[in-house]
Amino acid sequence: MKKLVATVATGVIVAGSCFTNVSAADYQVQKGDSLWSIANAYNTTVDDLFDVNDLKSSLIHPNQILIIDEQYKVEKGDTLSGIGNKLGVTVTDLKEWNNLESELITIGQTLTINGSNSEKKEAPVAQVPDNESANVDKFNENSQTNEELEAEAAAKAQEEADAQAAAQAEEEAKAEEAAAKAEKEAEAEAAAAKAQEEAEAEEAAAKAQEEAEAEEAATKAQEEAEAEEAAAKAQEEAEAEEAAAKAQEEAEAKEAAAKAQEEAKAEEAAAKAQEEAEAKEAAQAEKEAEAATEAQEATDAQAVTNSTENAESKTENNTQENANGETFSVTSTAYTADCEGCSGVTSTGIDLNANPNQKVIAVDPSVIPLGSEVYVEGYGHAVAGDIGGAINGNKIDVHVPTTEEALNWGVRTVDVTVVE
Repeated sequence: MKKLVATVATGVIVAGSCFTNVSAADYQVQKGDSLWSIANAYNTTVDDLFDVNDLKSSLIHPNQILIIDEQYKVEKGDTLSGIGNKLGVTVTDLKEWNNLESELITIGQTLTINGSNSEKKEAPVAQVPDNESANVDKFNENSQTNEELEAEAAAKAQEEADAQAAAQAEEEAKAEEAAAKAEKEAEAEAAAAKAQEEAEAEEAAAKAQEEAEAEEAATKAQEEAEAEEAAAKAQEEAEAEEAAAKAQEEAEAKEAAAKAQEEAKAEEAAAKAQEEAEAKEAAQAEKEAEAATEAQEATDAQAVTNSTENAESKTENNTQENANGETFSVTSTAYTADCEGCSGVTSTGIDLNANPNQKVIAVDPSVIPLGSEVYVEGYGHAVAGDIGGAINGNKIDVHVPTTEEALNWGVRTVDVTVVE
């Protein structure tokens, strides 16, 4: 492969290149140098040194100037492909020689060129005219002595020995270069294998991290779902409790309304009974006026009644005199155990069905406490043992055995004394 510049110690002068921005790095051979040691020191190969310097053998001499490599200075508009086309090399070679990761280059950047196919121009070697050469040869033939012939033969033998030694040195250099190259390749393979292992380890660690994060996210999502489910269940239970409480309130309201309705009906019936009683009394009075005999009997009966009432009044007065405590006036009505809607059992548990003559009154507990013993004018001693929806404030409802007695009681104002 031809190189752009080639300089050897023989003094052959190379003509300037057509690329003004191409330069070469030179090395002056020192005593003890070999092509292999120079190539190893400058990270090149013996073949490249042979090619760049147009060497015919591996024999070199002290002070000989060798081209190590060529350099190209990047100009405006240059690209790796364009430079490669100019110098007869590939983009891959340029990237490898200069350790480039990409094809990006900058103006003024110096690129190392280890080989190209550009033609080189060599300075013409001065030629001796044919007639002068012939005269010299003729002179040499005439003046050559036997000693000179022997010296020439010895020199030729020495040259052949040097050539043989150079060839052997070249083979040794190539062997050393091959061994070094193999070692570098082994190191590169080991480094690549280590890099691969590290990359796989990093990939495995990243994958494990992703899996751990995914598991954590799934756990968190599960906890949130369970929390939402618990909150929804608590909400449902709260709504159910609220609905039950509301239903209970409605049921109690309905029950209270029904009881109030029943008590209102009872009061209405009592009022009606009172009116009927008054009507009967008026009719009775008419009958007494019309029939003298009946009137006399009625008078006699009245006398008996008066006598009885006097006795009861006397007893009542004596009882009232024995009643100590607060006395106040109330509005009083009467009821029976078998009234419509009544169970016959008071709120304090007194069974009026089994004890129809039990003296019990219904009261407002805020006025007369339940369980209190009282004395009611015209009724006698009783127990405050029941309540009623219409019994509020200074109102009482006295229990009597029969509906007729309830109608006769009617609605009246009486004094009540709380005994204890």
